[in-house]
Amino acid sequence: MLRKMRAGRRHWLALLLAGMVPALAFAGTASAAAPQRSLVQARSAMLAIAKQAHSHSIKSSANDAATRLAIAAFSQLWSNPREVVAPSFGTFVFAETAKALSDMQRLGSASVRGLAGPVVLTVDADRRVAEGAITAARGGSKALLQAANRQLAAGDRAFAGGHTVTAVTHYTAAWKDAFKALTQRVTKAVTSIPSSAIDAAATNALGSKQIALAGPAILSNQPALTLNGKPAVLYIGSEGCPYCGMQRWGLIVALSRFGKFSNLHLMQSLTTERPEVRTFTFFGSRYSSPYVSFVPVEAFSNIPSSHGFARLQPLSAAESDLFATYDQEGTFPFVDVANAYTSWYSTVLPQHLAGMNWTQVVASLKNPNSAAAQAVAGEAEVLTAELCSVTGGRPQSVCSAPLVAQYLQGLPSMDGKGGGCPANAAMARRRDGSPVAGTARCHT
Repeated sequence: MLRKMRAGRRHWLALLLAGMVPALAFAGTASAAAPQRSLVQARSAMLAIAKQAHSHSIKSSANDAATRLAIAAFSQLWSNPREVVAPSFGTFVFAETAKALSDMQRLGSASVRGLAGPVVLTVDADRRVAEGAITAARGGSKALLQAANRQLAAGDRAFAGGHTVTAVTHYTAAWKDAFKALTQRVTKAVTSIPSSAIDAAATNALGSKQIALAGPAILSNQPALTLNGKPAVLYIGSEGCPYCGMQRWGLIVALSRFGKFSNLHLMQSLTTERPEVRTFTFFGSRYSSPYVSFVPVEAFSNIPSSHGFARLQPLSAAESDLFATYDQEGTFPFVDVANAYTSWYSTVLPQHLAGMNWTQVVASLKNPNSAAAQAVAGEAEVLTAELCSVTGGRPQSVCSAPLVAQYLQGLPSMDGKGGGCPANAAMARRRDGSPVAGTARCHT
């Protein structure tokens, strides 16, 4: 039996390598196609093999491979045909393609012909996803990018040796290392934007009809919201909500003027809810400041479950009470600044970041004339003014700026229209009572 297995493996490798020259020539043409579309092409090829199969086992394995490729190419797992949704969905895409290649390997051992094309299309798609992540992370950690490139090279060697699943394993590792480098690069950039750049863009945003800043509800005679003897900021949101995604950019920029974030992670809003926003998640993050406490709650993830979306963090009884008291629309994002200012919508619309990746957003912040910079900076300046109001003007280096006073004075007249995602979207039901997991039903 062992000799037969070894002979079958040698036959599979010989078959694959024998088809490598025409297959690679085909892949050279296919490489112009986006990775997601390459996976769709590979699936079509496997369905054709299944249709022509003369045995149940061959038909079954070919159909299994086609199904896995269909899952890997599923549109909700991709921001666009060239980029997978990161981080969790991207890992899922690599895992499904590896399983599909295992199915193809079994077919190769059974002397099934026509496999070279779908094999190369599949491996090439994974490689280009990893390579794209490395390109996006340029300027990030040298150590991580070197590790990513080593994994990419190891994947190439494994593929050249006919070890397709091993090649994908290396490409997965390359993608993960590159994404870590990208996360570090973007986080460092957004938490250290010079005040001069923020102020210039926020000045242009003030009163701009295009940016349309939405002011908070201004409260009075409410018990102060504090934590550890400091004014507290409570944020409640959902990872899949594009309005929450927009609001996080401003929160991070503003709060970075008062303290320091650590362990922030990149995140994307739902691909089914336009516009999709490249953003962060506060889940698992930490924040320290001598002036203010920050309590972020990401109630739901961006991963669909049988009852809507996977729950991440439950609200405490006190948080639930605040949410019920001050969130008039029952929507995310909800922000409470020390019970002095509340909002249940984003300060600006997420359309200002539509179609932009993380590095493009960060790069735009250097240009005070760009709509993206004005949206993020205006949002941050609104929050900065609120924070300076509740911290008694500390730190002076931030709060003494004339623009802060100008924004604070202008808060009551900011009548722009923000938006939000219903807080019950994760548990939304159809008329027949079945759950709706594919939409956040967000609105302006």
